[in-house]
Amino acid sequence: MAGVSLDVAQRSIAVAADDVTLDGYDFGGWSVVTTAANTTLTNSNFNGLNPGGPQSSVISGTQTSSNLHVANCTIDGLSGGGHAEFLVEMEGPGLTIEYSWLKNSNSDLIGRHGRSGGNIIIRYNVLEQAGMGGPSTHGDYLQVYGPTVEETRILYNTAVQNGGRTQGFIADNTKSGEFAGNTLIGSVSYWMSVSGPGTDAANLSGTFSTHDNYYDVTKAFGFNYPAVGPNDRYPKTVFTNNVNMVSGQIVQDSTSSKLRPSRP
Repeated sequence: MAGVSLDVAQRSIAVAADDVTLDGYDFGGWSVVTTAANTTLTNSNFNGLNPGGPQSSVISGTQTSSNLHVANCTIDGLSGGGHAEFLVEMEGPGLTIEYSWLKNSNSDLIGRHGRSGGNIIIRYNVLEQAGMGGPSTHGDYLQVYGPTVEETRILYNTAVQNGGRTQGFIADNTKSGEFAGNTLIGSVSYWMSVSGPGTDAANLSGTFSTHDNYYDVTKAFGFNYPAVGPNDRYPKTVFTNNVNMVSGQIVQDSTSSKLRPSRP
């Protein structure tokens, strides 16, 4: 395929041309690294036998890449001898992961680093078992460090954690966004956090709405990191109708009106 090359020695597939779609492949034993715009990986299987890129990832986008789209894929970073630190790691602006099953990483399931710009969209996925690399691991379901993101939307996912050492979805350095309609179960520290540019929630320029999530934190420290949560001091954060499935408690701002999740 034009714009796609194979490094057999490294077991790596390089995408160098814009607007490439790889559809319906079994990428077992191979990593994918894109340096281009608008790469789509869909209807495919991946494992972590030979991770690549700067973060030892199954799928990597370099700083020259943009708008990476992963859909209808299964990505397993550790089974069968895999040793991936990250499952998807994007250093350019624009990342969408949807309708996929992401499981088993030594560190993070999803990382966003490098250049500023673009949105992060994580929706309709099943995600499980981050931070499985041992007692010194610092895992995340999503980690953003370095770039400023235009909007972060984490919607309608199911996340399950059993063991390991990990945080949940840490939506740092975003201008606005939404965390809604997710089902969250298991042994993370906290399931979500948000901050604006400069890792400060006071710098949010638009609303970040956290609503209609269902969670079980029996084995976790809590749903949200205490710095940002219901009735906090930040005018752009909104918490509405987040339900503890064990106690029945509804976690929300005392003065907010009820919001509905975004439509698909």
